[in-house]
Amino acid sequence: MTEVRLYRPGDEIAINDAFNRVFGKKRSVEEWAWKYRADDPPCPIVAAWDGDRLAAHNGGIAANFQVDGRRILALQGADTFSLAAAERQPEWRDAWQQVMDCFGEIAADQFRASLLYGFTGGKAISHMVARARWDSVSPRRVPLLVRRRRPPTRSMASRFFRARLIDGHEAALDLLWERVRDRYPVSVIRNADHVRRRLSGHPSVRYHRWLVTPRWSLTPAAFVAFRTDDGVCRWVELVWDGRPGALELVDHLSRRLTEQTGAEREELWLDGDPEAAKWLELFGFEGGPDPSGVVRVVRFLDAELTAEAFAPGRVYTTMADADLV
Repeated sequence: MTEVRLYRPGDEIAINDAFNRVFGKKRSVEEWAWKYRADDPPCPIVAAWDGDRLAAHNGGIAANFQVDGRRILALQGADTFSLAAAERQPEWRDAWQQVMDCFGEIAADQFRASLLYGFTGGKAISHMVARARWDSVSPRRVPLLVRRRRPPTRSMASRFFRARLIDGHEAALDLLWERVRDRYPVSVIRNADHVRRRLSGHPSVRYHRWLVTPRWSLTPAAFVAFRTDDGVCRWVELVWDGRPGALELVDHLSRRLTEQTGAEREELWLDGDPEAAKWLELFGFEGGPDPSGVVRVVRFLDAELTAEAFAPGRVYTTMADADLV
């Protein structure tokens, strides 16, 4: 008989060990603590336990979200798994369903979340949609842009902008978001708090964070964060005010990092900003659904949310929305 309950201090050892086993990873407990912000108010981490043995798990990461001008609390599902097959425990087969049902109830009742979302693939898609009822909108394949051949030059437009490295506490990030938020009607709120939480303090990953401004002004025009490892330069985050020169400078930064690190390609997720996608294709990127098959799944906990608001192409999505990049 399994017990389904919220996380208690000390659970992280078993949870992280099981995650590494199920997904073939080598994640440290320090990274687990960074991801779930162990020093902040608790995230809704729900697990099923058979005594001291972990049977199933689903974690939640809080995110401030905007939907057509309305600010809501969303929870991103993460590290969703069952150990019934791995441990050869058929009596645990229902534990994952119980965990997901409990997670939805706690998210609505205790955390007052309006929205659940996550990224999944393969056989897990049907489980998340049919069994966990993360089916408020159809699963959305995430567009991936990739560039392997880089144009050699940049136009004069980018030379009217400059870039500087920043940390996650810059007030300019809040100003930038206030200026551009109407470009992203449905999106995680990508302000300084978002950058601090998502792109700062990782125990093993370095994010290259750049703020772009006009040369003769301090008004922010763009923010970008890159990750360079495994032979890939990834655009993890992008916030942009629509000026082509600013985006071209971001592109130039990517090309320089790619050359400096010896990366074989550049890539990014980009959904919900067709103007940026158009310019990036002109810069040599090629787009299509992510070949990994990953999709975004969504469950509404608030009756005021509508499928129309989350129609294909309306939800701004970058790699920063994924919990593993």
